Amino acid sequence: MSFAAAAVVALTGSAVASAYPNQYEGLEIGGCASWDKANNTAGPADCDSAAAKYRLIEHYQLTPETQERECGPKATFKYQHRTDDGYRLALYCFTYNMTVDSCWDLTDVNDPHRLDCAAHQPNSERITGVFDGVADGTRCSTTAIVYRRIELTVCVVPN
Repeated sequence: MSFAAAAVVALTGSAVASAYPNQYEGLEIGGCASWDKANNTAGPADCDSAAAKYRLIEHYQLTPETQERECGPKATFKYQHRTDDGYRLALYCFTYNMTVDSCWDLTDVNDPHRLDCAAHQPNSERITGVFDGVADGTRCSTTAIVYRRIELTVCVVPN
């Protein structure tokens, strides 16, 4: 065990929490989160809000023996709660929070942005169907966006 790992293990849970605040503390599987790259801000979000770009699908509290754990194949974003020296305390794995009637800018399908449907922004697409575990655009009678790696198909119409 490295010195850093030994030092972290020696801290109590409350000491670790105060020394290394966790942006997603308390978020449970199925809960939603925001992450704003431009402002480097993140945290739990109401799943129905435009801020809720991601949904938590995996969460691991890490130990010295599990430092190498990674997210499964359906994750599109991960957050690693770390100490200052890089020791990983927890791993959060997220996928897109794409739900029926939510609106997204899908101009870059590899970096979609959730939008407020009421704002009627340019490039706003409203999701009319979601097929999780399916990568098949023929399921949609409208435009289909297919995410093959994460096996997700979303049907959209202009908002």
